[in-house]
Amino acid sequence: MENIHKQIEKIKSKNDFLTFLNQLSKDFRENSDEWENKTAGEYIDAMASWTEDYSACSNNDIDWDSPDYKTLAKILYMGKIYE
Repeated sequence: MENIHKQIEKIKSKNDFLTFLNQLSKDFRENSDEWENKTAGEYIDAMASWTEDYSACSNNDIDWDSPDYKTLAKILYMGKIYE
């Protein structure tokens, strides 16, 4: 997934988010060796850990009271790489 951060920043709608999800799924099928978390359990645990850690970070840029599709995409992507 090239320029993932730019791609996430362009998400403005449900269709953009769905496109991102499809690309993320394709990335897993084609590049699973690059993923830190390969099982559903590991992936979900990483999303939860990243969300908890990043929301407590002083430089986070997310309104946690009203997340948007960009936020959901960030969470899903971080499930791929967050330890």
